Amino acid sequence: MKYYIAAMAALFSVAHLHAAEETSATPVPAVTKAVSETTFLTGAPITDAQYYVYIFSASWCGPCRALMPQVVELYPEMKANKVEIILISCDRSERMAKKYIEHYEAGFPGLYVKAPGVLALPGVSMPKGIPHAIIVDANGKVLAQGHGSIVRNWKMICFPQQATQAN
Repeated sequence: MKYYIAAMAALFSVAHLHAAEETSATPVPAVTKAVSETTFLTGAPITDAQYYVYIFSASWCGPCRALMPQVVELYPEMKANKVEIILISCDRSERMAKKYIEHYEAGFPGLYVKAPGVLALPGVSMPKGIPHAIIVDANGKVLAQGHGSIVRNWKMICFPQQATQAN
């Protein structure tokens, strides 16, 4: 009986410790979780992003093609500041989408608009036109959305305190 009681005490102690470990773990932000479960056509998202920029774009769209070189130029600084771009191609096929995304050699992750995981990304809503950008925090709270050119204002949108201090 003495051994039975000791074994039961040990069992409950281990279960209690395991439960404590699970509750003390930091929850994974919603977008980070969704992104980690998504299969991308190109690139791999950074795993510790604080902000995400979804850009809806397509190869057949003149304004989209005009915007993309600017986005590519901004991307290294954005990535260094834990802001991840996810290009969502509205091209006519997955093959064309991949070709369009790879054309810019930016390395940011890309998705085809009809891919199953697109609408599962927190904060994503289908735009009425392109280029369109949606900037969200890691939990999916929409901070800004509109014409794709809002990407140029990423610092002011993601880090407003720093932007006002710089002025």
